Amino acid sequence: MEFASRLPMNHSFRKINMATSNMRILSIDVEYVATSYTREDRSPCSVAVIDDKCLRIKDLEEAPSLEEALQKLHSLFDSIIIIVAQRPKHDIKWLKLEKGVHYSVIIDLIFLFSFNFSSLVHEAWTLLNIDLNAKSGHLAIEDAKATMQLYMKYKDNKNGKQDARHRLLNTRPRMTPAKACNYNYEGAWLAGFFKQTCTRN
Repeated sequence: MEFASRLPMNHSFRKINMATSNMRILSIDVEYVATSYTREDRSPCSVAVIDDKCLRIKDLEEAPSLEEALQKLHSLFDSIIIIVAQRPKHDIKWLKLEKGVHYSVIIDLIFLFSFNFSSLVHEAWTLLNIDLNAKSGHLAIEDAKATMQLYMKYKDNKNGKQDARHRLLNTRPRMTPAKACNYNYEGAWLAGFFKQTCTRN
């Protein structure tokens, strides 16, 4: 699987000329529920797909089987789609999206700002003033919208990207619900990273 995130840090997103291309841009996000205690024990519970106008195309939040949900979702994609997402490796795997069938290229948002340790929650709050951990809960639809808004705002704005990097580096990340409970809730590990510290109480 080939990701745009594997390109060099100085890769210019202008190389994808959207003005003269027939490609469409979609942002995706998948939210998961814990099925057991380890970081690998996850199953998708909500999927969102957003177009470049931030219009909701499909949000599969009902209770179809995974295969039914994937069939509906795959109908939204084709071989000329550009997918924009943040750390999309696991989402692409769960959604069974194939290069050349469901998309042409994937742009990992973390490389828009040239470093890979900033969370989407931090980016959305610092750069868009959007709280993705609002009391209504963490939703796939809101993550996908924020991802698309960030991409459209900064993809062709070199000075803006530089300013965004400084703001992200100089702004202290807010406390997340996962961090507030030390990434462990009722024995289930909440973090997708920090594998070395993933232990069950």
